[in-house]
Amino acid sequence: MERYKTNTIWTIFISLLVLINSIKPDEKNKSEVNNYFPVAKNLTLLYNTSFGDESISKFIKKDNLIINSIESPEFKYYQTLKINEDGVFVTETYQYVKIFLFIKKESRHTYNKPLLRIPSQLIIGKEWNWEGLEYTDSDSSKVSVHGKVIGEENVITQAGTFKSLKVETSIENSNDSKNTITEWFVEGIGPVKTIIVIKGGGLMGFVRDLLGYKEFSFELKELKNN
Repeated sequence: MERYKTNTIWTIFISLLVLINSIKPDEKNKSEVNNYFPVAKNLTLLYNTSFGDESISKFIKKDNLIINSIESPEFKYYQTLKINEDGVFVTETYQYVKIFLFIKKESRHTYNKPLLRIPSQLIIGKEWNWEGLEYTDSDSSKVSVHGKVIGEENVITQAGTFKSLKVETSIENSNDSKNTITEWFVEGIGPVKTIIVIKGGGLMGFVRDLLGYKEFSFELKELKNN
């Protein structure tokens, strides 16, 4: 009888090991990433912005990448994203700002390695760092990123009140550009509110100096399921 019990225990233990090892890394963490970055749900998010115009945000799958677009008549911003078991990474960004009737400013940024946008698990107190090179046209600069999950907050938007995780990210580069991004992520939706504070140069610094903008904000107005 004792021998039978021992064999049964070992059979259960080995079965559990086989089951755990049969789960691929992507499958272990994919749900954790997508809980707060639901690109697979093909959502359209409409935001009120500090530009005074409604903006539209979409996630579009393209091959093995994700394109996150934010567009308004005066502002366009695109991020090319790659998601794996370690988190959400940015491979390229594009920014466009219409300043006056015939004046516009745009820039495209790439990186020597994917920039960490958010890690795979968002839990209160979690911090992360990333360092690398950013290329803009023929220029390059060193970039450092520091992010932290601050805590849980209830966020009131036009689309409703949401329980969210507050995330703060600071981005600095060697061209004296420094921006602080505060985002409120909601499980199953993504960011419902974003505030960008501009403290340095670059395209956003140019807009700040020209128009007096020191802060850009996006707040969810409506959520649409496609």
